Amino acid sequence: MTTQSTNVLLVDDSPTVRNIVKIYLMNLKVSTVEADDATRALQILRLVPVSLVIADINMPGMDGITFVKEVRASQMPQVRSVPILLLTAEKNADLRQKGTEAGANAFIQKPVSHHELTETVRQFLSKA
Repeated sequence: MTTQSTNVLLVDDSPTVRNIVKIYLMNLKVSTVEADDATRALQILRLVPVSLVIADINMPGMDGITFVKEVRASQMPQVRSVPILLLTAEKNADLRQKGTEAGANAFIQKPVSHHELTETVRQFLSKA
């Protein structure tokens, strides 16, 4: 059993969404690190070891898909390989296709379902 804490990076411009996701993740015993935009999230990824990223697709400035591309293009192998779950209120298949092509690992539909979120996060953390 590893004692290193599991950090999950939450990237969403909405503090409400970040709080809901944090509450949902409580029972998984993970630490959360928060960013209110993708630029800040990229800075955090360079500084803090993160096991999983949960990012919104629709954010001001850099959107979630561009963020995924930036992460996948990182010079740092541990950043480049971090699993990324994208949150979206969109039902658009095109958007999911673009996200998948950019390198997103999974999608969670908003409003976020507690069960779907925890099960998806659990799958990725068990692989870590």
